[in-house]
Amino acid sequence: MNLPWLALQTVYAHVAWAVVLAAVGVGLLAMRRPLPVKLMAGWVLLIAIVCSLPGRFSPSYWLSLAFHLPSPLMLMLCTRAVWLHVHGRVGDRAMHLGLALSIAIAGAVLYADTAGWLYLGLYVRAFGPDAAFFGLMVGGIALLRVTSGAHRTAGMAVLIALLGYTLLRLPTGNLWDAFIDPWLWMWSICSLIARALAWWRARGAVPQTTS
Repeated sequence: MNLPWLALQTVYAHVAWAVVLAAVGVGLLAMRRPLPVKLMAGWVLLIAIVCSLPGRFSPSYWLSLAFHLPSPLMLMLCTRAVWLHVHGRVGDRAMHLGLALSIAIAGAVLYADTAGWLYLGLYVRAFGPDAAFFGLMVGGIALLRVTSGAHRTAGMAVLIALLGYTLLRLPTGNLWDAFIDPWLWMWSICSLIARALAWWRARGAVPQTTS
């Protein structure tokens, strides 16, 4: 079992939670209308300073106690969200459909296995060599998406998260934690619900033709 350095985990916790909080704040501030770039940049800077405070003075400390660490995939998607908002490119807040569906299903299976409804030992096996095959499969699919030009952003986010796990074993040394965390799982479920509602509204808006 190859775990990340404790000091590296601490630094990662401050950076990751700062990015997540910045993305949440920017998304809420720009929910109704685009905000000035200076205001959003100021918010990002404020969160970065607050989260860099030592120990219990930092919200990262309390968030890590309550929710552990965000996954690198969550970090990448939140970084993209902040980048788009700061540059005035406010797009769809819902996660890409394929990525959201994959995370939602994987999270449900992992939860069922951890809760004892299934007996696969998936989380423990992701610490050892069994994770290599899964990581290779995920990386291959993401690389195919990037090279084909289809959903390139989602594919790049997955590849960077996998690279961070491979080189630094972040955030915990477990491959599951590189791609799934509770907040990312909830984001994926909310994205699926939002896309289902949008599809239903669009379907209802299409005029029905009679023969």
